Amino acid sequence: MKNRQLIAAILCVMGIWLTGCGQLEIEERSFPLALAIEPGERGGSYDFTFLFEEMESAGSSLYHKENVKVTAGGYPQAYTTFGRTQAAQPDDSHMQVILLSEELLDEQEFLDSFYSYAMKEHHFSWNTMVYLTRADAALETELADHTGDRPGSYLRDMAQSDEQEKTAGVPTLGDLYMERQNREKVLLLPVLGSELPLHVDHYRLLVCGQAQGSVDPDTARLIQLLQGKLNKMQLELADGTVMELNGIRSGREYVSQSGRWQVTIHMEAAAQNRLQLSEPERERLREESLALLKERLSPLLQWAPVRDADGQLVQPRYVLDLQVLE
Repeated sequence: MKNRQLIAAILCVMGIWLTGCGQLEIEERSFPLALAIEPGERGGSYDFTFLFEEMESAGSSLYHKENVKVTAGGYPQAYTTFGRTQAAQPDDSHMQVILLSEELLDEQEFLDSFYSYAMKEHHFSWNTMVYLTRADAALETELADHTGDRPGSYLRDMAQSDEQEKTAGVPTLGDLYMERQNREKVLLLPVLGSELPLHVDHYRLLVCGQAQGSVDPDTARLIQLLQGKLNKMQLELADGTVMELNGIRSGREYVSQSGRWQVTIHMEAAAQNRLQLSEPERERLREESLALLKERLSPLLQWAPVRDADGQLVQPRYVLDLQVLE
């Protein structure tokens, strides 16, 4: 009996706290599904565009149909300004995508402030996807034209429907926040192109928290292969045979004989539109596939270091294990 009374008292207190004056009713909130961030016209200012999608209901500020642009010195100020000027406070915990201008990769102070605030409780989800946008893009107009006024859902669906994007993974806000703290990885940040259909035009390299150069999508796939972040890819041989690489997995070990770390990449390959391969033919396809992979991967090894037992970045020896299926 006492236990039931105690539980009832706790629930009562929680009910009072949850419905207190500091809590907003759902009608007083708005739910943008994407946020675009660009440098503002004035130095030290930034444009934050809250991007909404039309819902199957109406009658409250929850269902914005117009995007809202706020210029401020940082996201906390933009968040507050939105609440003051609009009919509702933004609820950014439902964001699907953040669209960050490429130019902002060099704004270290801004990024530190944004990531720290975004990771606070009740703000962005850690798995909010992050895409970069080109500095010369007419962002709001292009997104409206290219996505049917639903940029958040469109980019989420694009990532989930593209087998290579889905298996490699689009970096998340959580990934970028952790990298700002640890500065220990090489991340590939997808940059959206400005031509239809909407697609990833190139990738920017983020090396130990510092922005480096850019690579094309095919090169990005190879780096992701070395990093163990790709489950499948295609490889076209000199004679036009297309090899489908599947079941890609990596294993890391320290080899005492050589005194080096070794990463073995295991793969299974199948030749598309080729049936009943003979043993010599399978061996030829295997050798040509391995030779082509080694040629392409060799100049990219610097982008796939590993950490040794002491936590230091080292360049391992990479070994390719390829089996051609019958």
